[in-house]
Amino acid sequence: MSVALAAHTSGLAAVCNTEIVTESDVVRQQEDTPPLANWVLYTRTPASAGAFVVGPDDPPAGVGSLRLQTPTAADKVSLFNYDHVGTPLAGIDAMGYSTYRDPASTAAESQVPSINVQVDHNGDAPGGFTTLVFEPVYNLDQGPVVAGEWQTWDAYDGGQAIWWSTRDIPGVCARDCFVTWETIVANNPDAEILGGFGVNQGSGNGGLTAAADALTLGDAGQCVTYDFEPFRVARSAEACKDGGWRTLTRADGSAFKNQGDCIQYVNTGR
Repeated sequence: MSVALAAHTSGLAAVCNTEIVTESDVVRQQEDTPPLANWVLYTRTPASAGAFVVGPDDPPAGVGSLRLQTPTAADKVSLFNYDHVGTPLAGIDAMGYSTYRDPASTAAESQVPSINVQVDHNGDAPGGFTTLVFEPVYNLDQGPVVAGEWQTWDAYDGGQAIWWSTRDIPGVCARDCFVTWETIVANNPDAEILGGFGVNQGSGNGGLTAAADALTLGDAGQCVTYDFEPFRVARSAEACKDGGWRTLTRADGSAFKNQGDCIQYVNTGR
């Protein structure tokens, strides 16, 4: 389901097409296997966990979020979307998300899930794969990570957001060079998204329980915000029709008896 809503992310595009993402949209796979669906939740170990949950606290979009857990440094979990393969990096004009760090986490205080973008830095030419990574810790002008509250991060920021690359590419050395998105695009004008766009937690994030929501990507003036939810809440009478009520719920997750019950909830909240 998608609806046009104001984005819940300050500093990003004013209006995005919001798409609800629930467990039913996702295929769960082992890390480093080819994607079998548009949404894949990858795990490295059995202890690596990702779940669509209510909360925590008051998420920035809807009632829920994606909870990620990496008990040890060996664990890793990622949620990737593959709808944007082939998108030129030069056309991207908005990126961002919101994160929540569980106060009980024992990982380093700066750690929350990152945004990952798998790209080909030289377009159709071979040998150009890398993963670009946005982490709030390297974007100090947006403030420090604070446990126990939702925070919004602008991963584009007019091209000035700081990123790093997992491999050497023009203008960026692997892992240890922290440069602006604008610098990456300027040095790699033919770069495009090659694989997944999404959130990642792992590779050193042992002891971290966190959540992510309102993952946003804008391309050439078109913007989508992915709202992670434990279920699809009825938001319009039209969505209730033609059997749609069977796949929708109230905000508390309870089911509808019929189409009229669904429409009544939309109109009255009861």
